[in-house]
Amino acid sequence: MKAPSIFITTNGPGEVMGWTRPFARAIYERHPEAELTIVVLPCAYATGHEVQMLHRLFPLARVIDPGGYGRFLLGRRVPGLSRTQGVLQYLGGDLFHAATIARRLGLVAMTYKFSRRSYVRLFERCFALDERNARELRAAGTPPDRVRVVGNLVVDSVLGSLAGPPPPPGYGSGICILPGSRPYEIRFLMPFFMAVARELAQRRPGVPITFVMSPFTSDQEIESGVQWSGDPQHGGLAGRYDAAGSSIVVDGCRFAVDRSQDYHTMAASQLVISIPGTKCMEAAVLGRPLLVAVPLNRVDEIAMNGIAAYLHRIPLIGRPLKRFIAYRVASRVPMWAQPNIDAGRMVAPEVRGILAPVDVARAADDLLDDPAGLAEMGRTLAGLYAHDAGAAARMAEEVLSVAARVPASRAS
Repeated sequence: MKAPSIFITTNGPGEVMGWTRPFARAIYERHPEAELTIVVLPCAYATGHEVQMLHRLFPLARVIDPGGYGRFLLGRRVPGLSRTQGVLQYLGGDLFHAATIARRLGLVAMTYKFSRRSYVRLFERCFALDERNARELRAAGTPPDRVRVVGNLVVDSVLGSLAGPPPPPGYGSGICILPGSRPYEIRFLMPFFMAVARELAQRRPGVPITFVMSPFTSDQEIESGVQWSGDPQHGGLAGRYDAAGSSIVVDGCRFAVDRSQDYHTMAASQLVISIPGTKCMEAAVLGRPLLVAVPLNRVDEIAMNGIAAYLHRIPLIGRPLKRFIAYRVASRVPMWAQPNIDAGRMVAPEVRGILAPVDVARAADDLLDDPAGLAEMGRTLAGLYAHDAGAAARMAEEVLSVAARVPASRAS
């Protein structure tokens, strides 16, 4: 039996770790000889380390970097992107790119979470997060018989990486701070969160505080962010990064640094402090109480969808225009953290706006004063995604089933 040929599109750190990792794991578990080609698409939210991470996670897979895809898009020949019998699974990026690859290479295309009316005939399967997402896909014109509810892949990404079971939801010790993974987040938010940590250390002596750094950041990037005193608009602090000792020293306070990928520190923590992103869902899956910080102090530097992401590069008018657009968008967003969005209410508190480090530290301090409230929050967050376990297996089995029929259908 010929090994299935499966193409995957992905883009940023959340899609690589939260979607691609569990799906590719599930494919290899069921078909170790599968030929995987992972295309990393251009993305304003990327860290620049996605290709390297995918090579490390899946050494047997072929990984096409954004530059290679760009050459393919312009009509050039790129090794690994030739017409073949196989399937394509969208797991991130603009749908246009997934559609382009599928059409040019003659692949049977499938998508996850997103679709558009213009692609109704293209996607053989539309995998949904839940019934609400399934209704959205059908409303976009997807034939009902092509929609499959599989669940949220992030759950399997987390559970498949744990070395052991976490403590009961809402219980643990210490504080985890997740400052982000993208270059602008490390540069602007690392000093901010170091000031938050110092303030918390003064308020709660003896409580361990750990910075959980994304595997998409290098030691050099962390060191650069730690040594900078930060943008005046954020009110951060400079420190010293000890890579060998896995710690950060700020104003005489030493904080541990966790660069592992097994979630052991987060899983054991009493409180997680994070910016919005996939990391909020990871904390929820683990049943960890969560405080979401949304500093809007430097919105001219943040990643955004569309052309707005690049406005700050235009001299004179670019930054003011981007700030205007970003503030308008922010004013219309009732909740930033995905667990809150999925719950339809503010389960995990969000501190947002023009923030000083003390604002976040004070909010965290107040939460820690209410252990019963933390336990209830942890249980509620864990319950949001408990039913999603096994999503990667369900998707992989359906994709392999479609892939097994491709040669016969194309030959007929």
